[in-house]
Amino acid sequence: MDEEFVPAHLAGRRFDILKDPAKTMEQKGLPVGGYIRISTRKDSQKTSIENQEKVLAQWAEVNGYNLVRFYKDVKTGKFAYLRSDMQELKKDVKKGRIKGVVSKEIARTARDIIDVLELKREIERNGAFFVAIKENYDSRTDDDEFLLILHAGLAQKEQKTTASRVKVVQMIKAREGKTNVPQPAYGYMLSADRQHLVPNPETAPVYRFIVEKFLEGWGQLKIARYLNRRGIPSKRGRTWCTNAVRVILSNPVYLGITIYNATTLVRDGSGRQKRVVRPREEWIVRHGTHESLISGEDFRRVQLVVEKRREKNCKEWTCERKYLGSGILRCAACGGKVYGTRFERKWRKKTGTDEKSYYYRYVCHGANGKCDSGIKYWDMEAVDRNIRDLLRELFSDKERLYRHVKENTDLFAADLSAAVKERETLKIRLARNERALKKQQEAFEGDVITMEEYGRRTAELRQEKQELLEKLNRLDGRLNERDAVMDRLEAI
Repeated sequence: MDEEFVPAHLAGRRFDILKDPAKTMEQKGLPVGGYIRISTRKDSQKTSIENQEKVLAQWAEVNGYNLVRFYKDVKTGKFAYLRSDMQELKKDVKKGRIKGVVSKEIARTARDIIDVLELKREIERNGAFFVAIKENYDSRTDDDEFLLILHAGLAQKEQKTTASRVKVVQMIKAREGKTNVPQPAYGYMLSADRQHLVPNPETAPVYRFIVEKFLEGWGQLKIARYLNRRGIPSKRGRTWCTNAVRVILSNPVYLGITIYNATTLVRDGSGRQKRVVRPREEWIVRHGTHESLISGEDFRRVQLVVEKRREKNCKEWTCERKYLGSGILRCAACGGKVYGTRFERKWRKKTGTDEKSYYYRYVCHGANGKCDSGIKYWDMEAVDRNIRDLLRELFSDKERLYRHVKENTDLFAADLSAAVKERETLKIRLARNERALKKQQEAFEGDVITMEEYGRRTAELRQEKQELLEKLNRLDGRLNERDAVMDRLEAI
């Protein structure tokens, strides 16, 4: 009768049944999975897979287990969540398809203490066990996880040491002007010895086309749509988007410059990888490492246009309807910008089809916290009609409009001779700065100055270069606006 009684803290609650992996110690013929990992797909590592398979199969045979499947990943050991076969292994353990996981060594499963502990605990929670042959480790006999932490710590230290050696080799290559990237930027490909970037005869003309059209006034969306209509694939063989065009336009690699050691990967609080930017004095910048696809003058013009459009906060809408006042109109209550938005109707007209029906509104989300209500809506058709009426009235008297603009061209046509001279002076100083940077690189590589001196001097020169470029961009914008005012007036 005692088995009919249930403690109060269990009544009406659903707890999982304890699955003790220790009970599998005496069981023979249990299905287990063998986990194998290598870091790269190099031919030298292919034999490692075969060796690991032999070791795991021999262990299973000697100890009386049934090795039902090998799980193989070609990934770094630093981030376990990025490995597909590791996730498959966890699913099979959870479903009971395998009762244990065996690996040649702990470093094959993960090279981070947290990842190793989480893997062991997840396997154990589902009633399975984990074995590492090299360390003679069995999770069923390690209740306090002390041994596992020791072995995992050694694996993590080994990973750090290996990464440090690889980084040293990469930094040496970077200082010699060689490339470290396995996937070159769009428009380039690796040379025959895979040490340098050379123009790609198929994609380099596409890059030049993008730059040319952007300087002619095309937007990023228009360029992306044009390339997609022509069936021209992006870098990864997919369709183009505005972000892909923006990245290409802002990448200094097309100036023949190689920048290395600018970012690194760290683990965030959840154990996920996160890319962060290193201090600028740690960057390795090399000029003239490969053939450039754009001149310095055109590159500055492109960045000037990008910056102007960013300041105007222009938004290109991908829906079928265009909004005349989107990003231009402002809310009278809070002064925030108003944007056009498309909404799907909750009810559909009885047209005999399943086509979706939409309506269009201008919206103020009150994001600046100054609005007197949460969200405001205005009918798009009515607002656009008012905008068209206003423009029609303004342009109805062409002579008056033309006369008014010409009378105010002094706002642009003031004496800018001093600005022209200043621009030439800035260009000369910028050229001197670039020569000084190259001399610092040559001095460091020739052991004339120390690493500390090199870092300090290049940091000062890069700061000066940044200030010169900002001044030059401001002057270019001022002079270009003056030069183009009459052309825009004739076009209107």
